[in-house]
Amino acid sequence: MKAWPAVWRWLAASTVFAALIAVGVVVFGSDGTPSQSSNGAPTVRPTGPEIASETPAPADEDALVNRMLDQLREGKPVESQFGPGDNPVQGVPIRAIKAKPGEQLQLGRLAIPRIGLDDELNNGVDEAALVRGVGHWPGTPLPGSPGNSVISGHRSTNEKPFLNLDRLRPGDPIKVTVGAKSTTYKVFRTTIVPEAQYVKFVLRQPTKPGDRVITLFACNPLTAHYQRIVVEARVD
Repeated sequence: MKAWPAVWRWLAASTVFAALIAVGVVVFGSDGTPSQSSNGAPTVRPTGPEIASETPAPADEDALVNRMLDQLREGKPVESQFGPGDNPVQGVPIRAIKAKPGEQLQLGRLAIPRIGLDDELNNGVDEAALVRGVGHWPGTPLPGSPGNSVISGHRSTNEKPFLNLDRLRPGDPIKVTVGAKSTTYKVFRTTIVPEAQYVKFVLRQPTKPGDRVITLFACNPLTAHYQRIVVEARVD
């Protein structure tokens, strides 16, 4: 009888491993390469590390296995093992992503007809801003101004404003209102970027000083968050 606990542990681990292999085949394809989504969304092969270095501590492994087994039994998405959850700006110092004390939190609104989004645009891309809607990265130009305005949002937590960001296509309009001024941008590119490379990628400013660009980004894929999906749009 003493052997039964070991057998159950082996069965649990085997079940989880098989489930993760199944998830990997669906997401990456049987040959291990990223597959294009069913709706035709563009997919760019990552050029850097694909999996975050953070893994569960040994003391947490049993709890993680039990949660994953429960999720499998209940038909829910299997929990990620690749680090924290839906945090688009993971690893960035808080001083770089948070509005300064005394600054207005709400800046305006962001509307994207293609995905049915009309949400509050806040100052900052920390959790205090993103829990209320989407957030503008402090230090980048305000929407409507020359330069690249950077906006982040969640895909799988809170209101999930950027859940369907992958459905955007070139030419789709993005309307941003700040104060009394509204600006309409048109999507021109969607890119999948490894987590280790996204900060420099999204913060790039246009080479022409007068160009007005907006960059939206969020965690990707939905179940693992080791990449960022980045949508770029500009004023014609």
